[in-house]
Amino acid sequence: MSYLVLARKYRPRDFDSVVGQKDLTEVLRGAIRDDRVGHAYLFCGPRGTGKTTTARIFAKALNCVEGPTPNPCGVCERCVAADEGHEVDIIEIDAASHTGVDYVRELREQAAYAPMAARHKIYLIDEVHMLSKSAFNALLKTLEEPPPHVKFLFATTEPQKLLDTVLSRCQILRLSPISETDIAGRLDFVMQAEGFTPEPGVSREVARLARGGMRDALSMTDQLIALAGTSPKVEDVARLGGEGGLAELDLLLTAVEDNDRSAVMSLLPSREGGEGEYLGHLLNHLRHTLVVALCGADAPMLEAGEEERVVLVARAKRLGADRLQIWLEELLAARERMRQLPSQSRLVLEVALLDLARPGGDWPLAELEARLVAMEGRLAAGGGEVAPRPPASGGAAPQQRPAQDAAPRRPSMLRPDTSPGAAPVRQAPDQPPPQATQHQHPEPDPPGIPGPGGRPTDPAIHWRAALDSLAGRQGEVQRLLARGARLTRLEGGRALVTTRPLGDADRKLLEAPRVQTAIARALAEAIGHDIELQIEFGRVPTKADLPKPDPFTEKVAETFGGLVEREHD
Repeated sequence: MSYLVLARKYRPRDFDSVVGQKDLTEVLRGAIRDDRVGHAYLFCGPRGTGKTTTARIFAKALNCVEGPTPNPCGVCERCVAADEGHEVDIIEIDAASHTGVDYVRELREQAAYAPMAARHKIYLIDEVHMLSKSAFNALLKTLEEPPPHVKFLFATTEPQKLLDTVLSRCQILRLSPISETDIAGRLDFVMQAEGFTPEPGVSREVARLARGGMRDALSMTDQLIALAGTSPKVEDVARLGGEGGLAELDLLLTAVEDNDRSAVMSLLPSREGGEGEYLGHLLNHLRHTLVVALCGADAPMLEAGEEERVVLVARAKRLGADRLQIWLEELLAARERMRQLPSQSRLVLEVALLDLARPGGDWPLAELEARLVAMEGRLAAGGGEVAPRPPASGGAAPQQRPAQDAAPRRPSMLRPDTSPGAAPVRQAPDQPPPQATQHQHPEPDPPGIPGPGGRPTDPAIHWRAALDSLAGRQGEVQRLLARGARLTRLEGGRALVTTRPLGDADRKLLEAPRVQTAIARALAEAIGHDIELQIEFGRVPTKADLPKPDPFTEKVAETFGGLVEREHD
């Protein structure tokens, strides 16, 4: 007899055996118990969470000889036929191979006939989002008003691809990723039933690598037994998981924290091909660390064993929530780049981690922007203490710079103003900083000094607060503004934001009315009153924008046949 994999052998046969979906099974049981069964249900959720399995149990409960019943007997002719997969009145369809409208028309014609043996004729369509638009349209009328004996059960991992007209005709049941605790408990039951004797912690480690999918966990257990025998150890799971175990992740992230870029390269998996899965483990671990940093180690949404919890708490204290969020954003962006460049996944992962390991590579851009603006203001006013360097870790307090380093003898190059019509700014290399005199304007207040209304007067402070507010609503907009825009002027009820030269896609994004409304709302919250927003887009200087040379230089060039090289800031 051929071997039956664990995922099929231990597939749930009744609602009590379904793991991690208690609320959903209670909905289905209640519908049967109260005789309120609908004509169409859509089961949606991540892979391996029980969509098709739950739909099959529901179909069996509707057709059981003793039913419809919330607890099918499992021994009657209808239940046995459903379990063995040859029930003629439960028609399972793979939408990926039956996408055309002709097949749906045939289905619609057959639905009019009464079931052959069971109480209901049930159509279970898996991966229903694969049906074509014309096929869906052909099904709509039957889906909304089917014959009394017909039930439709749909399953999909991508409900967003379904037409709204289809969604509105179904009762939508969402399955959530299964918790690590529930998966580990089910694995312990399966291993005991199979006679396996795993080392303590094996089930928890497999559950962590499965990332919410019971089918993935059982498939991984099959591979683990084939690899290590009937007494697997935790290190065997790490080998099976493509070097994505807890110990390996901890060493790699510690190297990133320590800015040890050579260690980062050596600790990455030696084999290529599993970068996407490895990055998924990194993201999941950092997400758990962020939960600990924000909500504490006892947060109810934290799924972690005791050993992992100790690691998470220590890292959360060292990094802090702000740095963890930056790491997550950078790695999420790397995952998107992997999808665009699948053949360069290894390179994308290496570059992302090396960038985070670069000293100062994870400082918040808003902090750097505010510091530069404050430094420019002080240098232009005659010198003074430079704003403190942002802390490298989330929990450490900022350190003051040495006194001799506070006012440099030679000011650094200022950022050019790219707003239209702005004059170029140059600083002579050896020119000493200007001395304050009684005719000069007084030095402005340092950032953070409250104004008459009790709020800071420095636009940089308001801009940073607005960017922080946008980060939770419009992440892409926030990153674009942090890189290439600043609050230039704030007068009364008007705010002027200027940008560097932007590409067409970035400019269209900032020109969108909904985006400008979101920016204005964030600024209004930071300032304390409504404002009128104006955005000036910088442009790449043309030859006409460059300053003309003086007459003497033009004469020399004309005499000797030379060219005048003109620069711009």
